[in-house]
Amino acid sequence: MEVTMNEQEKNKFEPEPGCGPKFEVADFPEPVRNLSPKILFAVLGPAVIALGNAVGAGEWLLGPVLFVKYGLALLWITTASATLQLFVNLEMCRYTLYTGEPITVGFMRLKPGKAFWGWFFNIVGFLERGLPGWTLATATAVVALQLGVIPGDGDKLTVVMWGYLVFTSCAIILTIGKSAERTLEWANWIMMFVVIAGLIILDIYIVPAGIWVDGVKGFVKFGYIPQGIDILLLGALVGFSAMGGYGNNAITNWYRDKGYGMGGKMGYIPAMIGGKEAHVAASGKFAMPTPENISRWKGWWKLLNIDQFFIFYVGSMLGMFLPAILYVAVMPVGQNLSSWGIASPASGLVQQLGYFGFFLALFFGFWILYSTALTNVDLVVRQTTDMLWFASDRLRNLTRNDIRKVYYMLLAAFSIWAISYINMEVPLILLAIGANIANFTIALSAILTLRLNRKVLPKEFRGSWIRELILVCVFLFFGFFFSMFIIYKVLA
Repeated sequence: MEVTMNEQEKNKFEPEPGCGPKFEVADFPEPVRNLSPKILFAVLGPAVIALGNAVGAGEWLLGPVLFVKYGLALLWITTASATLQLFVNLEMCRYTLYTGEPITVGFMRLKPGKAFWGWFFNIVGFLERGLPGWTLATATAVVALQLGVIPGDGDKLTVVMWGYLVFTSCAIILTIGKSAERTLEWANWIMMFVVIAGLIILDIYIVPAGIWVDGVKGFVKFGYIPQGIDILLLGALVGFSAMGGYGNNAITNWYRDKGYGMGGKMGYIPAMIGGKEAHVAASGKFAMPTPENISRWKGWWKLLNIDQFFIFYVGSMLGMFLPAILYVAVMPVGQNLSSWGIASPASGLVQQLGYFGFFLALFFGFWILYSTALTNVDLVVRQTTDMLWFASDRLRNLTRNDIRKVYYMLLAAFSIWAISYINMEVPLILLAIGANIANFTIALSAILTLRLNRKVLPKEFRGSWIRELILVCVFLFFGFFFSMFIIYKVLA
């Protein structure tokens, strides 16, 4: 069936000056129709990378600090944050499924142009995810096993030395496999299965039924804010419940590399060891709204929703709930947890299970935080790589269209930069600051996504007005908590 373009659609092929190259016309690749468990396991995956990042510092460090101090009624924050993030993820991925471009690349097509948004998101991304609090938090679990106690201020040098090793190991892992995205998938499938299954078993054994009930009720106690709560930590719980900020944007990069929708015609970033050179297109595609393309679009959209809802959303809710009820069960209510250590329930589990309990707390803490550290190293470097690849013809020519050279050059530079800041502050403070910046990132990204999808996508592929209204709610919710952080912590 022949489809003709109106003038508005034709204009999408000729972006405004400074906003990048034009789109190319292409048809969607055929989606997977057979959704057997084996096939689903093969085609799903980007959401488990996001889950590995989501079930991290917010769930094992920032959340418990507040839940032990103020109770499980604060779990409503996770309900609101994770639900809104689910929808903003889907709307950002809508653009990527349609064009094949990651969302941060799409933002560069908006005024005031690719140079402005490229620099802006790189700076915000480094501030949010580039500080090595994740690495230090992971290192504390190793040092706790070494010392037999949770590290304190006097153990800072030992933690920093292990932090160097942890960060280096993350960089090395990302060089191995067919692609960096596939390596992250396998690592996070393993880590998330071990962590979530292990925590379920441990909670069943230790946590009283009443605390399980309190936790479930806490998910729906909307609006509860205890008096005297630290605004920095409250904003951090909002920002790093589920994934948050720059991490949400990176999900679209992983779907491009996985080959979802038009991403299947864009290419992917190969690994340095084991990967083959793969061409990555600098500019996205534009599909005409033919019956065939609309049918294929619906197939990809279905897969995306399965991946996001059943893995990312359900996993994010469990990832906050399971550690929360464990902490509350084994630690005195109202206790102030350590800002330097991993704030684990180790001391409480020692009373329940002896040294084995101490080991379990550190084991889960290490893998939860390590999966986050590993994913964060990739997502910062990956988004910078894709933005540079889109923006610079000269860079593509210099590297002979081998995007690996850009990715691994930036990975080396990022490693040097992060390691140089690894001893600047205790993990909790670094993570809390980054989480509050994440509130700004996701609020801004929601509005830009609304603007971008309206500008680029034909009406047949856009979200409904309800979806657009949800993006406005995302802006208001996360923007509110970022404003509180600025007013009470930065300007005070």
